[in-house]
Amino acid sequence: MPKDENVRRIMKEIEHLTEDGSKLIQISDLAASLRCPHGALEEAVRELQREIQRQLAERQTNDAQLNVLELTWNTSNGIQNMTVVFSKPEKRTQWEEIFTEAKQKLANSLERCQIPEFFVSVPIRKTRAGLQFTCASPTLGAQKDVWVCNSDGYVGQVCVLSLVPEPSVTSCNGVCNARILCVSSVPASEERATNSALMNVNISIVDATINSVPNRSSNSAVNSPSKTAERKGSFKSTDGGTQRSSANSESNVQLDSGSSSEDSDAESQPERAAANQSSGGSLTPNHRQQDSATSAAGEESENQQSTMWLGTEDGCIHVYNCTDNIRIKKNKIKIPHVSAVYSILYLDNRVFVSLANGDICVYSRDRSGWNVSSPLSVTVGTVTNPVVKLLNVHGKLWCAIQGTIKVLNTKTLQIDSQIQISNDSKPITNMTVLNDYVWISVQNSAHIKCCHHESFEVIFEVNLAPSVNKMLSNCDDIIRQHKAACLRVTSLLACKDLIWVGTSAGVLLTIAAHNVAKGSSLPAVTGLPHGHTGHVRFLTFVESPDGDVEAAPEGSGSTAVAAPSQPGGNKSNKAPYSQDLLVISGGDGYEDFRSAGNNTMSEVAGREDSTNHLLLWKV
Repeated sequence: MPKDENVRRIMKEIEHLTEDGSKLIQISDLAASLRCPHGALEEAVRELQREIQRQLAERQTNDAQLNVLELTWNTSNGIQNMTVVFSKPEKRTQWEEIFTEAKQKLANSLERCQIPEFFVSVPIRKTRAGLQFTCASPTLGAQKDVWVCNSDGYVGQVCVLSLVPEPSVTSCNGVCNARILCVSSVPASEERATNSALMNVNISIVDATINSVPNRSSNSAVNSPSKTAERKGSFKSTDGGTQRSSANSESNVQLDSGSSSEDSDAESQPERAAANQSSGGSLTPNHRQQDSATSAAGEESENQQSTMWLGTEDGCIHVYNCTDNIRIKKNKIKIPHVSAVYSILYLDNRVFVSLANGDICVYSRDRSGWNVSSPLSVTVGTVTNPVVKLLNVHGKLWCAIQGTIKVLNTKTLQIDSQIQISNDSKPITNMTVLNDYVWISVQNSAHIKCCHHESFEVIFEVNLAPSVNKMLSNCDDIIRQHKAACLRVTSLLACKDLIWVGTSAGVLLTIAAHNVAKGSSLPAVTGLPHGHTGHVRFLTFVESPDGDVEAAPEGSGSTAVAAPSQPGGNKSNKAPYSQDLLVISGGDGYEDFRSAGNNTMSEVAGREDSTNHLLLWKV
């Protein structure tokens, strides 16, 4: 820098003046040994010595920049300045050299640590033509599975990726006749249900195809839940009949037929009672108390399990236990709505659901389970401008509506702020949060914007096109031109100190976001050599089976992906920085961009282009 050059120049001048002073002393000694008159010479040498001393004193005492160093660094509140004063210029120069060297070593080590290690590619064969990934989410708890959703527009399918003993698809099954738009994992209740025989039936195990839908308020007011409806509401059975929930009859708990052994147990109870009666026997009070206690314990066990919530295009939410075998278990809850389910987010023991009609439904639970019959309903968008994405940003709910974000206070359910992201009204397509900054992409754009979560100021915008084009340099010219012409961001994910970006070109990028602040330079964008042939459909992450399993990972979702307990979504809000994580991308085909376009590629690789692939990285 110019200032550093000036300091080095002054230090050099001091060195030269000191050398000149030593030489003048030698000249003065030699002049004194002359036998001829030399008064004029001695006077000239003394004058030079006085001038050199004056210049040295001026530079060592009056030039403050020799002893003073000004430091500037980036913080979450912007740029901060600090002044350090040294006793000697030499101390300042020495400290500055050591600091610069340490800074460079730190930058090199961070760069090495943030390069993800490619782990494995897992193909998922299509059971129906046209099946494509839509979203994914890892399960919660010790079992490290990832539920991957597929659809061809007519059916919704779930494939379970198991990581133990090695990543593989353990089961795959159709779950509904509609496209699955979003999936989110919801932790079990922290409160333990009371072990009472007179406890109300746990509605969390009821197939709740509800007769009525949440009422919409014309003035954006919040609709209050009806406790009467919760306790005594009607629930449709799978054959279209209606049953009343009862606290005294376990046989009134209606599950999907054939969904589990619990069904046969519930159905066989009346048969056992009839057999006892026909044989002249009867259930003694002790037996009835024991059966009731067993029933209550079963309900408590159900309520303590983590669940997976799947939202569909036909307006239904299907709820499963995280440990359910998707091949043989049907949903334990089915919640209908008046329009498509765009986004599901768990936050502070509630589940927020955005609908295509502009409403956000808020589901809460108590000791007996989830109140699915009468959720709160808040009108945030409209039918023409619905909420397409939900994101938890430090306890506030960011709702993406077209090119605008509305910030919903989750306690009052009122809109606190509104942020204009896209001036040309291009809809927001993806959001993710890392520390104090929210990263946002808009429709048909290869740019992402970085916004501060408090000031709402967009501090910079990153153009991803140069990095993508660099990764496509080995591809066929026609393919490269086509991908570059329609390049856009398809998914976003924040994991540790990196922002992961999926693109329509199949290229995956990472952005080093550990040093982001107002006034800082644009962060570095790195293309990963492994990617997809077609679109990147989703990004998510899961704890590695070898890592610590005590704390669940926290991260944000992307492209209708909800990572487990999104940032701040859990009260514990622990960051998983001490754990090994696996980042997973889902997309069309698999591509090694280091060898793309190579004529020696096998025909097998060409056939793999149409096969959906999951790519896993260690971070």
